Amino acid sequence: MSNQVKPQWEQSLGKAFTKFQSINPEKALIELSFAKQIFESNSYLQRCEPQSVMNAVLNVARTSITLNPIMKLAYLIPRKNKCVLEFSYMGLVSLLKDNNCIKNISAHIVYSDEEFKFDISQNKILHTPKYADSESEHNNRKVYGAYSRAVLPTNEVIYEFMPFWELEKIKNTSEGSSNKYSAWNNWTDEMYKKSVIKRHFKTLISVNPSVNVMSALEVEHSNMKMQLDEMNKSVNDNSNILTSFAKQNNENEIDENQLSLIEEISQKESLDIIDETKIDELIKKEEDKLNVLSDIIDEDISDKDRENYLEEEFEKINQSELLNQSKLFDE
Repeated sequence: MSNQVKPQWEQSLGKAFTKFQSINPEKALIELSFAKQIFESNSYLQRCEPQSVMNAVLNVARTSITLNPIMKLAYLIPRKNKCVLEFSYMGLVSLLKDNNCIKNISAHIVYSDEEFKFDISQNKILHTPKYADSESEHNNRKVYGAYSRAVLPTNEVIYEFMPFWELEKIKNTSEGSSNKYSAWNNWTDEMYKKSVIKRHFKTLISVNPSVNVMSALEVEHSNMKMQLDEMNKSVNDNSNILTSFAKQNNENEIDENQLSLIEEISQKESLDIIDETKIDELIKKEEDKLNVLSDIIDEDISDKDRENYLEEEFEKINQSELLNQSKLFDE
């Protein structure tokens, strides 16, 4: 009887195991077992490009992070048919501590009604926090910025501050941030903290630039480049869609389904369907709602919430069904 051929993802993990052993032999067996469990429970990861699966798992070896689901330090996630390694901000903090870059680090939100002073020349922050009496009151407060406070092995304290506009810039360039399921819309404070710690991480690794933390920085840069490339592609795709629409409109060759979608979206937004600028914005808005948000990977989000989110978002990604599913995006 012939042996059953293993699926591609399992073959990729097998190849990664051999290389993992040469990089980090002590953790190879346990981390590959975590990876296998993750893949077995996620059909979307199983469809990722084989080479990306190998690269993501080998990045676990290079950074010496763990995929242990209990620790919630790092995750393997699917992004545009590729498997990528994503660190939670707890994972970044763990890397800094394990590599003797810091003793500890914390992040804090600053509100406009609080006493706050940042002495850049002395790298000192004076912050007197105030606490709202209710959640609704807290949600109505205006954010001034966010900062992180790191204690180095020498006991020196250094800060990193980001004003509100920078935090919002990161949010607006984050894939899928406009989605109602986005971590940016459901865990805004935590995402602000994550952003400033990620910024601080890049300077803190210089305290002790080990191979592990430098590899982690490389992974972060690679993930960011992938997101920017995807954003550029999305802009180009939208341009092509509009160009095609304008040409078909002139030639009276508009596909009925396409026209139906544009009319339906326009009616919902009370817009004139002849306004191509508005059409561009609407198409981009609908496409954004289909993006899988990597920022959902955060230690304060339960595994169940994350799985439910991914299930819902990936169900919407099939472009052939988009025309029939536009109503699913209604509030």
